[in-house]
Amino acid sequence: MKNSKPNIPDDIKKNYDELMKIRESRRSQEEIISDLTILIKDYNKSFFLPFILEMINNIHQRDKSEAFQHLMSPMKQLIYLVDLYFSVEEGGIKEVLSKEEWVNITLLLKEIEMTYFGDIGFINEDGKEDFDKISVSLLAFIEYFGNAQLSYEEQTLERFERICGAFDQDVERLFGFSVNDVQIFSKHIRDIINNKLTECNYYFLHQDEWPKLTSRLIARGITDPKEWINEPELELFKNYLNIPGFVFIHAYDELSSVNLKKEKIERLIKFLLYDQDLKKGTTVYYADKNPFFDTPLIQIETKKFLCPPYKFLIESFYNRINMSLRTDVGEKYSQFKNHNLEKKVLEIFQKLFGSDIQIFTSYFFDKDRSEQDILIRFKKFYFIVEVKDSLFRAPMRDPLKSYDKIKSDFKKSIQYGYDQCKRVEDIIELGLAFKIYEHKTKKCLDEVIPASIKDYFSIVVTQFKYGGMQTNLENLLVKESESLYPWSVSVDDLEAFVLILKKLKKGSAPYQFIEYLRYRESYHEHLICSDELELCGYFLNDPKNFKKYSSSDSVFTTFPGMADMFDAEYQNGLGFDNELDIDIKRHYRVPNYRKDYTVDSFTGEDLSR
Repeated sequence: MKNSKPNIPDDIKKNYDELMKIRESRRSQEEIISDLTILIKDYNKSFFLPFILEMINNIHQRDKSEAFQHLMSPMKQLIYLVDLYFSVEEGGIKEVLSKEEWVNITLLLKEIEMTYFGDIGFINEDGKEDFDKISVSLLAFIEYFGNAQLSYEEQTLERFERICGAFDQDVERLFGFSVNDVQIFSKHIRDIINNKLTECNYYFLHQDEWPKLTSRLIARGITDPKEWINEPELELFKNYLNIPGFVFIHAYDELSSVNLKKEKIERLIKFLLYDQDLKKGTTVYYADKNPFFDTPLIQIETKKFLCPPYKFLIESFYNRINMSLRTDVGEKYSQFKNHNLEKKVLEIFQKLFGSDIQIFTSYFFDKDRSEQDILIRFKKFYFIVEVKDSLFRAPMRDPLKSYDKIKSDFKKSIQYGYDQCKRVEDIIELGLAFKIYEHKTKKCLDEVIPASIKDYFSIVVTQFKYGGMQTNLENLLVKESESLYPWSVSVDDLEAFVLILKKLKKGSAPYQFIEYLRYRESYHEHLICSDELELCGYFLNDPKNFKKYSSSDSVFTTFPGMADMFDAEYQNGLGFDNELDIDIKRHYRVPNYRKDYTVDSFTGEDLSR
């Protein structure tokens, strides 16, 4: 893996060089924001914002489009641009955005982000004792603010139905609409967008109709193909080509043409509607909370709205209603939410292992009656599972203060879960038989014979994705040096991995899962990775090298392309019980995706050569 002359990826080398420039002479956030606002303030709202939404919708093309070449965290950066625009918007009339103007905008966005990295990463550079804390804070900052909510629509929708739906009377009391109303309204907007997209591309989707159309146009006396675009039959396609974000622009009458009472529709729209005066005249910083995430419906003209894709809608409803219920209902809601997460984790493992498992929940084995979450026995393999639904608070720009906050959140979730797992590990390692009891009734559930165990694994499943501090536990997990690391994973990533294992590996999926866990533990202490699915994808596409590099002394770095297989397989159905458009997906083949990876290693010294 280690070459004499490492082939450093161009993007990493380029970002490193730019960070070094900032180290020498970096501008203040206010200076860069001032330059950026000058570039965007005079654009017409009905042009600029649909253009930004079109860019957001095409983020999946970031590796192929020059428009994204300077955007390091495109989702965050583009949404920041929306919020910044409303702080300075002057009702301008500009409706043309040249390639040069867009490049200048994206370069300033990149400078803002790089400056944050510099502010955190270069503070107190001579203080060696602070290096680890600064590293953790910088990583947390990058991932918290640089990544979108990385889950599939079906996962957010299921949480909304199962958790908020159980408190529907409280939702109705607080907001004046029900969970079912939200689902109907959000699906309605989704259908409007999809139908409009289909209509705009009718002749691409029905190519047998194209010769009939051209014959009619020629019979009409229009023989120049360049003139066909101006005919009524191609008006929608012309608008689709020439008006950025056209499929996301809808009239009020379209939004309200849904089978709901008028007052419900008004409340739903109000709930989603962006307050365009909220940030007016203020300085909007990149690390500020983004109003667009909470209120993604934007009125761009009288009775005309910019409607985001379904994912934004359902996440806005779930995130805000979830937080309101957490505050209003209190402990009862939090307990239900925790119980539901445990239930979801059990369902995932049942889907993976089938009926050939024994499951013990809410059990204890020691004289202190310390409660454990889940113990799973499959054949002669044991899985010690702890489930944690703890909030991860936004990190601060001061890396040393931020570290304490991050450490505290980590301790309440992953560290606590590991400590619980370790209790079971320790008694297994003693080698003596022990009984497990139901925590509530004290009834004996089973006896565990350590000598009969082929292997066991500790797994901490979290609701929140902790990024790099979860994929590589070295910096924050407190454990004895000889103890093994647990596998810590978010419930969404666990589900996606299990579904793709079931889809691709069929009956061998449980054993492939065990194989992954065995080698996954060795990646700790030499891994740079912020997304567990990148490692999962690497394992599935290149198991031989996945195993080989797990025990390497060199630092192993993943990249987003390693997880491409999940979105590709999703195109014809990943296997969610509530999968959207599954009848349509079944007619599509899985698109090609990268399956081989050139792996190299390099160090900081290599970068600075």
